[in-house]
Amino acid sequence: MTELRILALTSYGEHTAMTGGRLRRDNLLSSLAARGHHVARFDVPSKPGPRSAVRAVRVAAQRAFREALAESDVVLLGDVFCLPAVPLIRRSGVPIILDLVDSPYRLVGSAPRRTFAEKFSALVGAAQLLPVMQLLYPLVAAVTYISDEDVSSDAARVRRGPRTHVVPNGIAASLFELELSPPPNDGYVAWLADWTYAPNRDSLRWFVEEVAPHVPDIVLERITLFGAGDPWTIHADGAALERSRSHMSFAGFVDRLADVYRGARVVAAPVTRGAGVNNKVLEPLAAGRPLVTTGVGTRGLPPSVLVNIRYATDGAGFAAELCALLSATWELESSRAARASVHSLSWGRAGSLMEDVLTSVALRHGSRARHKPAR
Repeated sequence: MTELRILALTSYGEHTAMTGGRLRRDNLLSSLAARGHHVARFDVPSKPGPRSAVRAVRVAAQRAFREALAESDVVLLGDVFCLPAVPLIRRSGVPIILDLVDSPYRLVGSAPRRTFAEKFSALVGAAQLLPVMQLLYPLVAAVTYISDEDVSSDAARVRRGPRTHVVPNGIAASLFELELSPPPNDGYVAWLADWTYAPNRDSLRWFVEEVAPHVPDIVLERITLFGAGDPWTIHADGAALERSRSHMSFAGFVDRLADVYRGARVVAAPVTRGAGVNNKVLEPLAAGRPLVTTGVGTRGLPPSVLVNIRYATDGAGFAAELCALLSATWELESSRAARASVHSLSWGRAGSLMEDVLTSVALRHGSRARHKPAR
């Protein structure tokens, strides 16, 4: 095996572990370290966004970062907002790999455009992508994505793109170790998300306005929201918002996902925007809990996984699927099949695939990587 000295720069330092980007970054870097590579990690002190883009340049200019760069074989950028640091990093001659949780073009393209403010925000987001994706993105040696759909989305818009690879997400190993037992009859409907992340708040607003009107109070009362941040800061129809807020529970952030799934009767993942593959859709299958999501939530999933998921394309359909799941009889064989469909999606496998990409890039660029026996 080739031992790599990896310099990682990511702007997910302040996000909770329930955030998809933070979850991916932490697990991939841990997996690479477990495989015998040296990882020097620098976190930009800001959530992903324009502010973190500026701060990424500042971090790259720091002496500690430059010293680590001088000893590195490859640089792994943790998100698109780290790209402004590329011109500084490229001076060293060390090859750069960009790992994307979402296709930037798909994510911006899915932003809501109902109000003038939302339309303006979407327009600004699209404008920001021009210099980042057309000028900086082509300068990296390779890009890794979660799904083929994300690769295709950006490839259609970037003329001189770098080499691309697919490194899918993994699932926490502890979820596969849970006993496949019937969910409690009085269990809640679990909805896990980081409520500081705009796409998750958009999903909640969609649920409040499009799904909840088709859901009886007795079902709304079984829904429990989990995650960091205040979910009820969303802007939604006043009466609809008040009804949902008064009936749905909020349990805050949880450290152990297994505890959440153990008490859940059903898991809801009403994803309305974004790209990539959502772990909130995959994890319940590993935990043996029935899931309902949206068409957006199924993006990038193979047919073998799709057959184990209930999903809908509109609010009324989502409400119907949710109510049906709550009254359905749990079946052990169905849970086994659902778990088996995602069993190959481990973080160890994801780390191995990322290792292959980093190694090939390092060797192609004449890195100083050392060979040592594989662990």
